[in-house]
Amino acid sequence: MKRRLLDLLACPACHGDLAPTRAVPEAGDIVEGELACNRCSARYPITRGVPRLLPEALAEEAAATARRFGYEWTHFSEIRPEYDEQMLGWIAPVGREAFEGRRVLDAGCGKGRHLRLAAAFGAKDVIGIDIGPAVDAAAQNTGDLDNVHVVQGDLTRPPFRLESMDLIYSIGVLHHLGTPEAGFRALAPLLVPGGRFVAWLYAREGNGWVLALVDPTRRLTSRLPLPLVRGLAWVLTIPLWIVLRLLYAPARTRPRLARALPYSSYLTDLVQFPFREVHSIAFDQLLAPVAHYMPRAHVEHCFAEGGLTLDSLRWHHANSWAASGTRGKTCE
Repeated sequence: MKRRLLDLLACPACHGDLAPTRAVPEAGDIVEGELACNRCSARYPITRGVPRLLPEALAEEAAATARRFGYEWTHFSEIRPEYDEQMLGWIAPVGREAFEGRRVLDAGCGKGRHLRLAAAFGAKDVIGIDIGPAVDAAAQNTGDLDNVHVVQGDLTRPPFRLESMDLIYSIGVLHHLGTPEAGFRALAPLLVPGGRFVAWLYAREGNGWVLALVDPTRRLTSRLPLPLVRGLAWVLTIPLWIVLRLLYAPARTRPRLARALPYSSYLTDLVQFPFREVHSIAFDQLLAPVAHYMPRAHVEHCFAEGGLTLDSLRWHHANSWAASGTRGKTCE
């Protein structure tokens, strides 16, 4: 943990200031130790360079989500060059320039793939937060970057000071909360006035076959042992991979074929990835205890709940929402 991160952290229980105790330094960073709250006296460990700022108790649903996504990102921890184009597609029309010189929060950082990109886009500091063991993969994947920090914490009770961030983005995370609105309400006050909030979310519109087939399957597989679900996802990836190579790969250069194929905007984008990445995507669809496919009105409501002015709401790949908004002078 870099010491300057202390300027941004706050106790998740009472928002008091935190100070290090029993710190074990290494090259100026804190690799092991403890943070103590000066208001409520709560104590939080720092292990392997990551401050563990979790509330005392997590709801079982949140704990299950943490375990299952933590398993995914520690087993599929690779960082791929294709993530650059993918991330920019998810956050457009927000682009690289929005990160330059900004203090940025990645709300649900997973294995850290977007942390590296945000740092490369010129962010002053990028802070990644996740609730489960994925933070260890994120810390390992970004350990060489001086402007990246990783924190373990709960998005609905974020351990950061109010008005400490210029930009918050959350890609593929808030729709996995029990109540997505809770994430917006908790995160938006962390923005400075005029700060930007960017979210990529599953859409209900355009996902009829997912709602009919994939989501009911997920409701079953989300209760199964993770190694078994990983194996089932591998089996399902084989026919998907064949279809991608035989049909969707040619469709990238043949517009008439692309128009004839279902879900072509999304699946042609997957052609660029190797089998292992497609396997991880299939696994991702089957493991989550909660997955909300959000109609447009629900997304608009979430931004309003956060006190955010919705500036852009784009139907991405005809199956998801790329949304961005700004915080006004007050944010309840």
